[in-house]
Amino acid sequence: MRIRNFTALVGTTGILGATLLFGAPTASADGSVCNPGCEAAVDFKSYGEVFVVHDYDSNGVGTIGQIDIRSGGVWVAYDDVINAKGYDAPPVTVNYEIAEGTKVRYRACQHNSSAGAFDCSGWRTDTA
Repeated sequence: MRIRNFTALVGTTGILGATLLFGAPTASADGSVCNPGCEAAVDFKSYGEVFVVHDYDSNGVGTIGQIDIRSGGVWVAYDDVINAKGYDAPPVTVNYEIAEGTKVRYRACQHNSSAGAFDCSGWRTDTA
């Protein structure tokens, strides 16, 4: 029993020592989300804060990715990225400069000029 506890302590100490010696890994939170029918989708890559808006359906409407940041304890609208290129075109990619460690949330919606954003996914929360 004592040997098992000692081994666990040595293992934990070794990991802690390696983390202190080499530094903690950079935070990374990548994710994707799509609306209920997956006609619209967005990807977020925390390294470089890359936001990609996809249109996966040739239904005659565009897509929009909405991204907010957490500031002062509240969510603040940061950007709305419209993909009006259509199903056959490449996605719209935006590279932001958001401070590392900032909380972000994003969602994917269908979009047209009369209705704006509709048929949206839920919000996904990540860290820049």
